[in-house]
Amino acid sequence: MNFKHACIFVNKAIYQSLAQQVTTFLHTHNIKVDILPSLENVPQTDLLISLGGDGTILKCVRTAAPKGIPVFAINCGTLGFLASCEKENALGALQHVIDGKFLIHSRTLLEARIFRPGEPEMTSLAFNDCVLHAATPRAFILQAQWNQTEVPSYYGDGVVVATPTGSTAYSLAAGGPIVEPSVDVLVVTPICPHSLHQRPLVLPAGGKLTLTPSLKYDEDRVLLSLDGQTNLSLASGARVEITRSRHTAQLIGFPHRDFFTNLHRKLSWGSLEC
Repeated sequence: MNFKHACIFVNKAIYQSLAQQVTTFLHTHNIKVDILPSLENVPQTDLLISLGGDGTILKCVRTAAPKGIPVFAINCGTLGFLASCEKENALGALQHVIDGKFLIHSRTLLEARIFRPGEPEMTSLAFNDCVLHAATPRAFILQAQWNQTEVPSYYGDGVVVATPTGSTAYSLAAGGPIVEPSVDVLVVTPICPHSLHQRPLVLPAGGKLTLTPSLKYDEDRVLLSLDGQTNLSLASGARVEITRSRHTAQLIGFPHRDFFTNLHRKLSWGSLEC
């Protein structure tokens, strides 16, 4: 892949000096660079470089995926589970990209269609997960349907619907399974279910999951959270339809930062230390 133009999105002002270093480095390889003040109206480009933590990567991926732009993520945050490299070795990693010594990982995104009485239909993407949870600390019933089949209702604090990539985020913290990112599934994980019999559910990604809150009082609300960044209030009568998006995320990576190595380094999976 021949990169001629790159855009850089910087999450915080303290990373501007690193952005300038990256810009200077890319210029020496005759690559045009634009530093973006926001992710609105991102131009068509060969590469979108994310400078920040995992939250910044999520924003960049949702912006880049519909345009088919690969994302190179430099971790400047705490965890950096989705990052291509750490900030300390950003220039060396970019040199590997320029030399063609990289991989492109194609990852599933979710598409949520939101129907609220009296309001226009909304559609939004999520890279990690779509979460429905109570706006106040009160359990509620969440009716579910998979394609044309009724699923037993959830009763508790809500559910997490995750992509394989998102299986290591909120879903994992709620007790869901770890899913290797290339597996084409959705993971539905109950949040604090008021039952001993509701467990995480793995579904084929090609179907449609419909979730409809059933609220006891008119003033009750449920929050729909997309990647923990877009939050919408839902009243009785609303429903959310979740499917696999036709768009896919294109993440640049390297053989030494494979999924299982990241699990061990970032989440201590398989650690023998007590």
